[in-house]
Amino acid sequence: MLEVKDATIAVAGRTLATGLSFIANDGQITCITGPEGSGKTVMLRTLMGFLPVGSGFVSVDGELLTVLSAPDFRKLMVYLPQQMQLLGHQLTPPEAIIPSAADYAVWNPLLPTAVKAEAPRPLSADAIFRLACQTLGQATERSIIIADEPAALLTPELARQMLQLLRSQADAGRTVLIASRRQLLIEHSDQVIELVKSEE
Repeated sequence: MLEVKDATIAVAGRTLATGLSFIANDGQITCITGPEGSGKTVMLRTLMGFLPVGSGFVSVDGELLTVLSAPDFRKLMVYLPQQMQLLGHQLTPPEAIIPSAADYAVWNPLLPTAVKAEAPRPLSADAIFRLACQTLGQATERSIIIADEPAALLTPELARQMLQLLRSQADAGRTVLIASRRQLLIEHSDQVIELVKSEE
């Protein structure tokens, strides 16, 4: 279970959300949605502990998540980035090459301290889905799944299969938290948190 209570989410001096509260429960899919630029990815980074909340708190199974405690909590999480090619080295045979970088650069490549390297080549829709299946299959001991736009580059059929995959993870008792603008995923989530793009 992951809880957000009265949280202010901000990045680079721009406030994206204030007074945000919700609980992403075990056994459910929680979808964060909103227009482009509304802060969905920033929200995921905050929930993984890469960015602090401005006020309020984030907790995992009742324990406070901070930037300092986050590395331990991330051991409970499996992450599917929007740029799935960052994990392409896990495919057999490999279909992409990941740059040499610290683990946190994969989790959050836009962190100022992340190693800058040439991005790996894009993957096909089939490879993206296969990699998602493989990544989740190799992390069965992790209780929280966080996925950033997991169906954005998939065909309609593969998007349905992705939804089934995520639903099966929730049915197994895991907490599934996604950021998506794909209507199929929004409609079939148990809880939808909608972010509104703030004025510049």
